[in-house]
Amino acid sequence: MKKAVISILGTIMPPIKGQERAKYYFSNDLKEKFNLKKERYTNMLPLLLDNFQDYGEIRNIYTYLSKEKQTTVLEYELLEYDIVKKGLFISENIKDEEANYSYFLDKYNELIEEYDRVIIDVSHGFRHFPILAVVNLIIQNIKNPEKIEYIFFAKEIKQFQKYEVIDLKEYLELANLSFMLSTFNQNYTVSSNIQFTNPLYKKVAKELSVFSTHFLSNSFKPLIEGKTIEHIIDNLEELQKRDTVVNFKNYIIDIIEHIEDIRQLKYKKESIKLYELSKIMDDRGYQLNAITLLFEALGFYCLESISSLEDIGKRVVTFRGYIEAKKKPLHIYSTYTLVNEARVITKIRNRFKVSTFINSDALKNSVINYLSCIKNLNEFKQFIEALEALRNNLAHGNSGFTLKDVKLIYMKNLHKFEKLVIEENILGKDNALL
Repeated sequence: MKKAVISILGTIMPPIKGQERAKYYFSNDLKEKFNLKKERYTNMLPLLLDNFQDYGEIRNIYTYLSKEKQTTVLEYELLEYDIVKKGLFISENIKDEEANYSYFLDKYNELIEEYDRVIIDVSHGFRHFPILAVVNLIIQNIKNPEKIEYIFFAKEIKQFQKYEVIDLKEYLELANLSFMLSTFNQNYTVSSNIQFTNPLYKKVAKELSVFSTHFLSNSFKPLIEGKTIEHIIDNLEELQKRDTVVNFKNYIIDIIEHIEDIRQLKYKKESIKLYELSKIMDDRGYQLNAITLLFEALGFYCLESISSLEDIGKRVVTFRGYIEAKKKPLHIYSTYTLVNEARVITKIRNRFKVSTFINSDALKNSVINYLSCIKNLNEFKQFIEALEALRNNLAHGNSGFTLKDVKLIYMKNLHKFEKLVIEENILGKDNALL
């Protein structure tokens, strides 16, 4: 495996006569992995040359000035190293091509791509180069977190006298974690490009991705009734205990509270569950999903309402038994059939043909007789037709609506649902002239 340490050279010179070189030491985490042969060095270049040539090549990024200064350092430290042969030149002159940000980033990427694993040192450097390097490393870390093993930075403890070499790699992972949590909060997506080496971050990313897949494919039953949400909450609560996430704890709190609210929907009727999920989809900008779920909520409301009739209630129990037993054909003996037939008979009544769920004239007549007693049923029928037409129009890509149009139409239908279903319970026995 091809490895390298890549360092941006700075301009720190050997100490003046009578002074000692600065003391360098590794942070506690790095001490577990590396040992220094001695503790005093002029800067990071001799430290790396003295301790990391067994790891891989020592490569550098230099300017004319840093090359001049570090040549003096190498002589002082009695070290042999060809800065030009092992280096990438970047100009200090802003008029030169080699001083352009894009040039630096392109060449820096090329240098990193030469190796399977790298340690990056950003302790020194001319002006903006260390900052650009870190920005580039964030991008590199998203693509392949295993390539960058460590990011060394000599943290100043006492100027010119004492420096602690720390690893910034975790901060890259934290940046990615923050980005992932933020985007999940906004739209339930988890980028497949973001990879982690931290085991806890990996688990959180994997579980949020599972949640995203279920939610955006309208696969709610296994999500709400399964263990995914519980696992996400447990791991996010564990994540909250870490001091490193203090700056984006609010993301974590919001996600925990929100997905717990979703989990609690398992105690609601299907019609209300889908109504709540429809609103969530709308908030996240998924208008077609929101309209589809509202339409399905309407179907479940029809089913729940006619199931209050004794004979229909018994038939529902029997039919659900077929579904659980996986009676074939599966697409016929399905919840979709239950919901669809309940919605269709509510909409067309006498024109309904005996089918799979409502499979006899006696059941059909029982439903029709009940519906005939419902006040303002025609208004509800028109609502079903309007919402169905909207769903079909958008689902088949035939709509000339703007996003703003769709949002306004959705809100109009949502308020209609709230009025007829939640407030009035229009198909309820209290609204029937029995």
